[in-house]
Amino acid sequence: MTTTVHDPVCHMDIDPNTAASKSEYNGQTYYFCSLGCKKSFDENPDKYLQAHRH
Repeated sequence: MTTTVHDPVCHMDIDPNTAASKSEYNGQTYYFCSLGCKKSFDENPDKYLQAHRH
């Protein structure tokens, strides 16, 4: 069984083994479905992470 992770930008559930890209931020790894999502996250990670804290 494959464990999925949540793309913080588009909210898609993806397999971390086949993710298009990943970024490290504050000691945590985030996975993305596309390079576009990674780019958006890298430009302003707090924008996407704060949305999940509510």
